[in-house]
Amino acid sequence: MARDSVFPYFYPTTVVFVDDNTGFLKSLNLQLPADLAYRLYESPVAALEHVNADSKVRPLYQRCFSHYRELDDESERLIHLDLSLIEREISNPDRFGEIAVVVVDYDMPAMDGLEFCKQIRNPRIKKALFTGVADEKVAVAAFNEGIIDRFILKSEPGAIEIVDQTIQDLQDEYFREISLMLTNSLLLESPGFITDPAFARFFRDLRKRHNFVEYYLVKNPSGFLLLTDTGRLSRLIVLDDNELDRQIASAEMQRAPKPVLDQLRNREAVAYFYEDDSYYDPGGYDWTDYIFKADQLEGTRRWYYALLDDPPVDIEFDVDTANYRAYLEKLDNEPALA
Repeated sequence: MARDSVFPYFYPTTVVFVDDNTGFLKSLNLQLPADLAYRLYESPVAALEHVNADSKVRPLYQRCFSHYRELDDESERLIHLDLSLIEREISNPDRFGEIAVVVVDYDMPAMDGLEFCKQIRNPRIKKALFTGVADEKVAVAAFNEGIIDRFILKSEPGAIEIVDQTIQDLQDEYFREISLMLTNSLLLESPGFITDPAFARFFRDLRKRHNFVEYYLVKNPSGFLLLTDTGRLSRLIVLDDNELDRQIASAEMQRAPKPVLDQLRNREAVAYFYEDDSYYDPGGYDWTDYIFKADQLEGTRRWYYALLDDPPVDIEFDVDTANYRAYLEKLDNEPALA
């Protein structure tokens, strides 16, 4: 998946730090960003047990795929991709506990950092090695062999800033890898904006401006559900000309009022028909509730988009417990070191 693309979904994950130097871990605990979810381990054995523990729920990218039906010939088994599971992940309060990145010290007597990394069972977890200047050659060799994904010199000026940036980069790499199968499966009916570099730049800026920490691809209409750390929900609708033409045709078929049709035809608005029963009841349908002012973005195609605050969702979602800030508070109430 290209770096100038958008993942089908993203949410903050938990970083595991492993170092047998208690003083270093306590110092790290005071300097790491407040919005980073992490666990600190003095014992590499305890840390490895946690990292390798079987999760109660399979990762989302695996749950999206299932056998559509069983055929006599094993080679003809069909795979079903259920995109509805992506948006429903917002109701899963355990999603933030997923481990995407491990940062481990190299020089530990009980188990050195490279051996620790070799024993991590999940090949998708990204690994960064803390090392001293004397061990830099070892770290370079481990990187070249694919045992680790990054290494960080403890003595380097601004090491904490480097750690923070490294974690962000490795989290992105983690989601890029786990999204690859989904993205490839979407190519036949892909919402083209996820592979449009212009949209990717726009989307990064949008997330930053509105403090969205997680997002999920949705359909009908296409776009994303986005959430802040407190669980405030928004929906971004993104359509191209063909999709907007289909909305216009549907509105015409349902005899929408002329002002509504004019807005759609002039590319000034997009529609979100979130109550299907009302949609087929001309007598009880207030079109103005389902038409939203749209802006335009020029990319590989012309995109028409609208950002909706607090949109209706057909998902049981406890905003008080299934948000990222609640998860961070839960971690803060646990012992700092394990």
